[in-house]
Amino acid sequence: MTAISLLDLIRSHRTGMTPQHGRVADFVLRHPLQAATMGIEELAAAADVSVATINRFVRGLGLDGFAQFRALGVASFRPLSPVEKLEAQASASKKDGDVVAGTLEAVVANLRVARSVVDASVFRRAAEAITAADRVVFMGLGLSAPLVALLADMILPFCRAQLILDGQGGQERMIRRAFHVGQGDVVIAMALPRYSQATIDHVRTIRAQGARVIGITDALTSPLALHADLLLLGAAEHPLLHASPTACVALFEVLTAVLTARRTSAGDAAELTRRIAPHLHSLPEETPAERATS
Repeated sequence: MTAISLLDLIRSHRTGMTPQHGRVADFVLRHPLQAATMGIEELAAAADVSVATINRFVRGLGLDGFAQFRALGVASFRPLSPVEKLEAQASASKKDGDVVAGTLEAVVANLRVARSVVDASVFRRAAEAITAADRVVFMGLGLSAPLVALLADMILPFCRAQLILDGQGGQERMIRRAFHVGQGDVVIAMALPRYSQATIDHVRTIRAQGARVIGITDALTSPLALHADLLLLGAAEHPLLHASPTACVALFEVLTAVLTARRTSAGDAAELTRRIAPHLHSLPEETPAERATS
């Protein structure tokens, strides 16, 4: 049984459930990521039921116990192992048309997974943390380095100050710049397969110094997930590449939209548009005669 089929299993049992079991089912279906990471007491509290009800709910699904329930929940976010990825690559077609179609299908699938696990409350808390932070620190190496720079640019208007740690200048420079990151700072760290051990080590150290960490990664099994106070998941599966960044870039857009909706007034937007307009290309307006003949 896969974790996706776990959600299907819950849906198939939903109509015959008691009201209490229905509350648990509805919570898990609305928040599959949270449910997969919660202990039994946390899940009971979130669904406003007893621990005994959770145990009965799990057994009612035909599962052996809560440990199996949670394992199946986590499995839905498990990426392919390096060996599985190599085996898939070896058997995959290398024809251009198949590569194009496979890539686009993977992108769509990753976006669907991101949509299925999205939790609006996590984006709300992330937006609140970013706007309240003394400084927002962006950390990413390898594939994640240009991506965190993009995110920094997207949310620049909502940050009091920014610091980008993307490996430029080497590890010694990163260590020196990260040394004073701590209380009052928010770190947005990103790690995609292949995961950078240096990123994980820096995040662990900075979090111990008192900074709050928003992690952006592809799966609950990512090493970054263990060190994040808030976690944004964007599946990164790809039939040929080590990772696909598309779903995580979509998370950037969601976070930026949430920040914009919470902080930008109509007057601010109009003023910003007025200042930018002279620097933008604009198409010439049609004359009345041209409009009449079009």
